[in-house]
Amino acid sequence: MREQLPLRPAEFVKIRDGYIAFLKRPAGTALTAIIPTSVLGAMASAAKRGRKRRNGLHLAQLASVVVVLLAVVLIAAQDRIAQGSGLVLLFAGGCTFVWARKRAKVRDEPEIEEILTEPDETLARNLRALDDFRKQIASGDISCVERLPDGNLKPVTKSALRAFLADHGTLLIVSRDQNLWQCIPHRPIPMSELLVKLGGRVAPALVTSRTLLDTADGDLFDRRIKWLLAHSEADRRANSFREAIQIIIALRRPELDGLTFERKKEILSKERISDSRMEKIHAGVYPAFNNYLRQLPMHEFP
Repeated sequence: MREQLPLRPAEFVKIRDGYIAFLKRPAGTALTAIIPTSVLGAMASAAKRGRKRRNGLHLAQLASVVVVLLAVVLIAAQDRIAQGSGLVLLFAGGCTFVWARKRAKVRDEPEIEEILTEPDETLARNLRALDDFRKQIASGDISCVERLPDGNLKPVTKSALRAFLADHGTLLIVSRDQNLWQCIPHRPIPMSELLVKLGGRVAPALVTSRTLLDTADGDLFDRRIKWLLAHSEADRRANSFREAIQIIIALRRPELDGLTFERKKEILSKERISDSRMEKIHAGVYPAFNNYLRQLPMHEFP
């Protein structure tokens, strides 16, 4: 019997719409407004090139196996010249097989830095969010199902979920072309339309300690701090998170307005606040803060 989900279909959205919601963008926003067509085209081209490269490497491995078998036959012969030729072929075939096997393990999915032809922080943030999105799907944090041709929903298996982390796995999100999905080297891969259930999750890149520090509206800043404290005050695991919030509040003190960060750090270090922690919070890369945000219902964040 086909496995069914005890959930209403309305609780799921198409995976591309889920990515748009993950970025807290309005429903109906076109994917090309988030990732330009030129970038999507570059991702598709890279996947096709990668597939051709892997096919070539697989052929090289097969050919090297044939060469090794031939070498074994020659080495078994009584003729010294044939044996010598066999040893040469054995060495060449073995080296080729090892080289092709290692090369087949190299990912060729373009990195964000390779995609960006010029500085574009918004696009870089959207691409980082795309990577976060696929990781959360692969881990099961975001539920993912296939809508079968008969309309039933079937959970994507754990094995198929790993395709999201495979080379070019982002194509499962940004492309509807299943021929492109075949460029993903992992098997199995999903074969039907994909839907996800966000459960209120949003891209971690959208909210960081830097986001709070840069909040220009003082009232909004106060409401955000109050919300974060209210959602973490009862959690004993959130000590570092709450300490980070206190540092953010300290960096926003009225008497420090207009001062450079270095000057603020110099003043606050006298209160035994770690320079390293302040630097990470100022840069928006403090792990204890950013990781804890993933546990909160960020769709309710002011």
